[in-house]
Amino acid sequence: MAETKKPANPLASVSGIVGAAGGWAVSHYTGVLSWIPAIASILLLLLFTKTPLRPRFFLGAITITGGHVAWFMVGCLLANLWAEAAIDLVALSIGILWLWFKPNLGAVLFLGLIQLGSLAYNVFLLSSAAIGSVPHKALTVHCLWRLMAIAFLISGYIKMRRERLASLSPPPALESPENKEQTPDQVS
Repeated sequence: MAETKKPANPLASVSGIVGAAGGWAVSHYTGVLSWIPAIASILLLLLFTKTPLRPRFFLGAITITGGHVAWFMVGCLLANLWAEAAIDLVALSIGILWLWFKPNLGAVLFLGLIQLGSLAYNVFLLSSAAIGSVPHKALTVHCLWRLMAIAFLISGYIKMRRERLASLSPPPALESPENKEQTPDQVS
């Protein structure tokens, strides 16, 4: 039997083009500041998709947050800013581990609230930084990575909830012989 192909969504190519243009613009503005979290996120994505280390529901959130943590680590190593980044490093790392090993609403809320609170603080700092300055560019990357993590948390939670609800649903009832229509060759 030939499978019918689902027609492609016409907005898919448009959103791909918009995403690519947005990524180029951000990379052009932030320069090397976006390279570390982007490269770290891509490497984590490859690790998770090519090995058995794949997180169950929150691949995107764990990958993006892990890339962000890697950026914090590199920044701390290069600039010796451990005291300034310690809370972020610890809270994000706990959130990643909790989300990976015990994916549930509590883990989503914990990491989501950490990301949301940090996003609000980053936006506050961003508003007072001079456009084009290194702090403005770095805060822009922080804000984007936090927004992506929040979006992936939401989509991962929706996926997890759907899958868990589907597993709780009873199997479809079997048809009884009285309800089945008889074909002409079955009639006696």
